Amino acid sequence: MSQAGTNAAAAVAEDDQSGHLLAEQIRLLYRNTTIAQIVTLLNGALLAAIQGTALGYRAVILWFTLLAVVSFSRIALAAAFHRAAPDHRQSAIWRNLYCVGAALGGIVWGASSFMLFTPDSFVHQIFLAFVLSGMLAGAIGIMGSWFPAFALFSILIGLPTALRFAMVGEGMHIAMAWLIFLFMATMLVVAYRVNRAIVESLQLRFENRKLIDELEQRVNERTRDLSRANQDLEKFAYAASHDLQEPLRTVANFAELLSSRYSDRLDADGREFINYVVTGAHHMRKLVDDLLAYARVDAETPSPANVDCNALFGELRKDLIAAIAESGATINCGTLPTVSGNPVQIKQVFSNLLTNAIKFRREAPPQIHIRSARENGLCIISVQDNGTGIPPKYQKRIFNMYERLHSGPRYPGTGMGLALCKKIVERHHGRIWVDSTEGAGSTFYFSLPAADA
Repeated sequence: MSQAGTNAAAAVAEDDQSGHLLAEQIRLLYRNTTIAQIVTLLNGALLAAIQGTALGYRAVILWFTLLAVVSFSRIALAAAFHRAAPDHRQSAIWRNLYCVGAALGGIVWGASSFMLFTPDSFVHQIFLAFVLSGMLAGAIGIMGSWFPAFALFSILIGLPTALRFAMVGEGMHIAMAWLIFLFMATMLVVAYRVNRAIVESLQLRFENRKLIDELEQRVNERTRDLSRANQDLEKFAYAASHDLQEPLRTVANFAELLSSRYSDRLDADGREFINYVVTGAHHMRKLVDDLLAYARVDAETPSPANVDCNALFGELRKDLIAAIAESGATINCGTLPTVSGNPVQIKQVFSNLLTNAIKFRREAPPQIHIRSARENGLCIISVQDNGTGIPPKYQKRIFNMYERLHSGPRYPGTGMGLALCKKIVERHHGRIWVDSTEGAGSTFYFSLPAADA
C-alpha cells in the first residue's frame, strides 16, 4: 500500500474512533436525563412553593409552567433517543438537540432569578441563590460527559443570577453577585476537569477494546493456522501409516520365512539376530497400526449415534475372553448408560482401559470394577483395578503419545493406548483422567454426552 493510502486509512480509522467516542459521550448524556428532569421538577416545585409565599403565585405558576414544559420536552427527547438507538454517525444531531434542551433549561432557571426574586425578603433571595447554585453543582454529574452542554446551562443560570443581585446595588448584594459569579466559574473549571477525565477514560476503553480485538484476531488466525497444520499432520500420519504397513508386513514375513527355512544353517547369534528382526518388525507394525488408529479418529468420524454401553461391554467381554482366562481376571460391571457418539471409537476406549487393567497387574488376579454416574448431561464412567498403580508425577503424562511407564517383555505396548483414549473422549466433548495410588491400583474416569442430553 502507498504512503498516501496508508495515511488515508489511518485518518479513516481515527475519524471512526472519534465518532464512537462522541457517541459514547452522548449516550452518557441521555442515560440519566429522565431522572435528572424529575429531580429538576421537584426542585422547581419546592422553589416555587417557598418563593410564592413572598411573591404571590401568579408569577410563580407562570415560571413553573415554563419549567414543566421544558423538562417534559427533554424527557420526551431522551425517550426518543433510546427508541432510535442511533449509531455513531447520528451522534452530532442528538448532541445538538441535547444542547438546545440544556440551553432552554438554563434560560428557564436563569429567568427565575428575575421572576422569583423577592426584593423585600433577603432570606428568600438567599434561598433562591442556594437552589440555583445547587442546580449548577448537580448538573456536573449529568452533563459532565459533554462540557459545552454544561457550559451553556451554567452560564445561562449564573450570569442572570449574578446580574440580578448586582442590580440591587447594595454592598451585600454586590458581594453575593461576585460569589455567584465565582461559584459559576469554579463549577465550569470542575466540569471541564470531569469532562477530561471521562473522555480519557472512554479513550482508554476504546484503545483497550481495539487491542483486545487485534489480539483476538491474531489468536483466531493462529488457531486457524494451527488447525490447518494439525489437519495436514493428521492426513500425513494417516497416509504414512497406511503406506508403511505393506513394507513392514513384507519385512516381517521374509524374516519369519528366513527363520523357518534356514535356522538350522545359522549359529545361535544368527538365530538371535533374526529373532530381533522379527520382533522389531512386529513391534513396528503394531506401532504403525496404533498411529493409524490415532489419525483415523479425525479422518473417519461418522455421525454420532446412540451407543448402549451394556451391549458394547458384552461384545468386548467376548473379545477379551482369552486375556481374562489367562490372567484369572474378574470383571464386575454395573448398569451402564446409553451415550451419544461413535460406537467403534467408544468401544476402543473401553477396550484399551480394560486391556491395561488386565495387563498391568500384580501377582494377585486382576479385580476390575466398571461403574457409571450422571452429572450435568454427561455420563461419567469409571474403570477401577487393583493393579500396579501409577506414580503421581506420571498421572498426566500417561495420556501423551508414546508415553510408557514400563518397558520389557512383561508389559509390551507402544504407549499409544491412553493417548488414543484421550483423543477419542475429547473428540466426543468429554474428558479423561485417572486417580491412582502406586502399588494399590488405579481408577480411570471418562465422560461422554448422554444420549438423552
